[in-house]
Amino acid sequence: MDRTIKLKLDVSEEDKTSLKNTVVCFNKVFNIVAEYGFANHTHSKVSIHHATYKDIREQYPELPSALVQGARDVACEALKAVKKMRLPVSKPFSAIRYNKRVIRIIFEHGFASIASADGRVKVHFTLPEYYKQYVNWEIRSSTLRYDTADDVFYLHVTLRKDSPEPTGDTIVGVDRGIVNVAVCSNNVFFNSKEVKNTRAKYAHLRRELQSKGTKSAKRLLKKIRRKERRFVTDVNHCIAKEIVNMPYDVIALEDLTSIRVQNRKGKNFNRKLNNWSFYQLEQFIRYKAEAIGKRVISVDPRYSSQKCSKCGHTYKGNRDGSSYRCRNCGFQIHADLNAARNIAHAGITCLSRLSVNQPNVGMNAVQDTAQ
Repeated sequence: MDRTIKLKLDVSEEDKTSLKNTVVCFNKVFNIVAEYGFANHTHSKVSIHHATYKDIREQYPELPSALVQGARDVACEALKAVKKMRLPVSKPFSAIRYNKRVIRIIFEHGFASIASADGRVKVHFTLPEYYKQYVNWEIRSSTLRYDTADDVFYLHVTLRKDSPEPTGDTIVGVDRGIVNVAVCSNNVFFNSKEVKNTRAKYAHLRRELQSKGTKSAKRLLKKIRRKERRFVTDVNHCIAKEIVNMPYDVIALEDLTSIRVQNRKGKNFNRKLNNWSFYQLEQFIRYKAEAIGKRVISVDPRYSSQKCSKCGHTYKGNRDGSSYRCRNCGFQIHADLNAARNIAHAGITCLSRLSVNQPNVGMNAVQDTAQ
């Protein structure tokens, strides 16, 4: 499993100038490589290296060869990501990648030696208490980012450690939605008036500020955007932590890859749908589960809201808002809880392909509980 930590660097003014020059040169090399690859319809690192390396070294002799190769690799990966359909362009102060050959990090002493256009630069940092758990992990790569607004350098370090082996096959299904952020098949609901009220408050503030259109309003919009992002992240972290710590070995989630679509229910519904970070919540659940040896599986979300979790009857009219009543067997339950139980059942099918033993579904009184 991989983790990325963010370190604020303490850099002298002289060294800061060296690092700025390095960042600018790196991104210029990126653009040269990207332009060549785009013009010649290739993202092959080997062919681009032979075609551009010598000229780049002559043009930027101060940039270490390892960083030249790093810029080439990043540019090739960018070309591959866009399938050479457009030209990737890097800004002068875009973040740059370092590999283990050009950076040395010693967490115990809060010290790092970074290659730059003017030789090695020694920087210091304070390792937060929470990050000390990663001291013995393997360092995979690092990214140097310059914050132009605050004139500060940050080092993002990616570390790796072997994941614990998954054990057990008890399963809980999780339905993610708008009214309820998450509902689990064991009757646990994650929602509160605070969450809904806060989201509504930010939506109202955005409308008011966007209608003004002044410079101060735009500055405040940015501030509110960051504040709302922190709020969403905190809520998703808390929800993910509670779900992962439940006494189940497997967590089944809907595959919401195509959730960001325009819906016929109207602009207000679309705003609510796209305002919450379903993907972020899933990522938090996945990495927290991986850390303690639990599995997360994705299931097909189709008909999870229409299908009866008791008898299996599927009919669109079974659901009316947050209420669910099966027209076949009369089973009544909260619609989101019914969907969560269907997700758990779908998880059983998915899991049975990998295991001979049938898992125990994380539900309490599935057959006789009506909500």
